[in-house]
Amino acid sequence: MPRIHLVSNLPGASVLGDHLRGAGLGPTSARSADALLVLIDRPLDGVEQDVLDRARQSVPVLLAGPTLRSLPPDSPLVEASGLLPGRVIPAHELSLIPGPDGGDFTARIGDFRPVDQWVIPDKIVDDVQQLLMVRHELADHAVCTWRPSTGLGMFTLGSGGRVLADPAYHRLIGRWLRHALGVLDAPPVRVGLLGTADSAAAHHMAVEATEGLEMTAVCDGGSRPSGRGGDRGARRIANPAELVADPEVGLVIVATPTHTHAEWAMRALDAGKHVVVEQPFCLATQEADDLISAAAERGLVLAVHPDQRDDPGCRALRAAVRSGAVGDVLWLETFQGAFARPAGTWHDDVRVSGGVIYDRGFAHLDLILDLLTEPVEWVSASAHKRVWHHVSNADHIRILLHFADGAEAQVTISDLAAVAWPRLHAMGATGSIVSEVMAESAGPGSRSGRHSERTPEAFPAPLNLVTGDGNRTRLAFPPPATSGFHSELADRLVSGWPMPYPVEAARRVVAVMEAATRSVAAGAAPVTPA
Repeated sequence: MPRIHLVSNLPGASVLGDHLRGAGLGPTSARSADALLVLIDRPLDGVEQDVLDRARQSVPVLLAGPTLRSLPPDSPLVEASGLLPGRVIPAHELSLIPGPDGGDFTARIGDFRPVDQWVIPDKIVDDVQQLLMVRHELADHAVCTWRPSTGLGMFTLGSGGRVLADPAYHRLIGRWLRHALGVLDAPPVRVGLLGTADSAAAHHMAVEATEGLEMTAVCDGGSRPSGRGGDRGARRIANPAELVADPEVGLVIVATPTHTHAEWAMRALDAGKHVVVEQPFCLATQEADDLISAAAERGLVLAVHPDQRDDPGCRALRAAVRSGAVGDVLWLETFQGAFARPAGTWHDDVRVSGGVIYDRGFAHLDLILDLLTEPVEWVSASAHKRVWHHVSNADHIRILLHFADGAEAQVTISDLAAVAWPRLHAMGATGSIVSEVMAESAGPGSRSGRHSERTPEAFPAPLNLVTGDGNRTRLAFPPPATSGFHSELADRLVSGWPMPYPVEAARRVVAVMEAATRSVAAGAAPVTPA
C-alpha cells in the first residue's frame, strides 16, 4: 500500500490523517513518502515551496482544500498544475459527477453531497486529467485533477471541518492518491450468498448494484419472491456446504437464521473466503472472538452488516450529538413496538433467533454504543411473557445500560404497546433530541419494524432538537444512502480501504446482548459485559 505524507495547518485535517493511517497510507516522513498531500490556508514560504518543487521531481504532489487559493498566481505549482484558478464559489451543497477521466476514480462514491467552497478554473490545459466535476451555471467544472506530465494534482474541496471529517471525502483522497501512483483496483470479488429467501434478497440486490462485487452463487433454500431482484447469471446451489467450498466464490454473505451464523461464518473462513455476517453477528461473545481471531490469522475480511446504520434518522442523530447540539449525553432511550401478534416465523423462536434481545435489539444497542463510547459497567434486563403464547420469544423486554461516566441508556421492545411511544429520546446537559410520536401498524401478522421485513427507516418520525431555552428545531435528514455498506465492503476488498464499521464494534454489541440475556435469567440482576 502506498504511503502519504500529510502537510496541513487546518485543525480538521487531523481526522483525515487518522483515516489515512487506518488505511495504511500514512503518516510517514516526506523523505520516505510515495506522495505528498498538502492542505493549507496560507501562502507557502520559500522553504515549503522549494520542498514541494523538489518532491514533485520524484513523487506526486497533491494540493487539496484551500491550498490552491493560498498560492500566488505566479507560483510554479500553479503553472505545473495546468489549471488557472478563477473565482471562488461560496459554500453550498455540491452534486459531484465523474469527469471525463474519472470513471475508475468515482466508482462507488455514492451520493456524496459535500457543503463546501470551490474554485472555478478559468483555464485547464489539454494534458490535465479531469477526475471529478461540479455542475454549476449550466456547465461542468473540474474540482479534482491530475497532470501526469508534471506530477501535480489539484482538489479544491476540503476547506471546512465537516468535509474534512467525512469518510466519503477520505475515500476520495485515497482514490486520488492511488490514481496518481497508477495503483489499480483488484478485480471484482465473486460473492456467494447463503441465507433464507427473505433475508438474502436485500443483499442480492445490493451486490448486483455495487461495482467491485459480482454475484456468483446463491443458496437461499428456494426461489426468491417475485420482485426482489434477479439472478443475472448467478448459479443456484442447493447445498450450503457446496457454496462455501465453491472455488469461484471469494466472499460469502451469511444471512442464515441467527443460531447458525457462527457455524457458517467459521466454515467459510476455514475455506479461505472473506465473510459478511448479517446482524446480530452471533449469539455469544466467545463465538465473536473466535471468528475475529480466525479471520485475522488467515488475513481475511470479516464484517458484520449493520442493517440500519445508514438510516437517515440515525445519521442525523449522530451528526447532531457529535456536534455537541445537546452537550454531554446523560440519557439515551429507544423504543420499538406496537400491540402486535407475532407472525410465528423463526424470528419468534428463541432457540433459533436467540430471543428478542438478539433478534430486534442489535440496531438499538449498536446506535447507543456508537454514541456513548465509555465502557459499559453493567447491564440490567427484564422480560415478560403475558399474551402471545404461540411463540417462545418474550412479549416485552427492557434493557438498561450504565456507563463508566455515569451516562445511562435504555432499550424497550414490545409487542404489547397499545399506545405509541417516542422512538428516541436523547437527553444531554444542554438540550434534548426527541422523536415525534408515530403509531406503528398493528394487528394480526403485523411486521412493522420487527424482523427482516423491516421498515425502511429505524426512526422514520421527525427528530426535534429542544435546547434548554425552549427553542425547538427539526433536524434535517440527509438523503438515503444507496447500498452504503456494500460499497464500503467493495472498497475494502478491491481498494484496501478500511471498513468504517469495524467488526469489533459488532462484538461489543454482542457482549451487551449476552449480558442482557444473562440478566433476564438472573431476575434483572446487573451483569458486566465480557
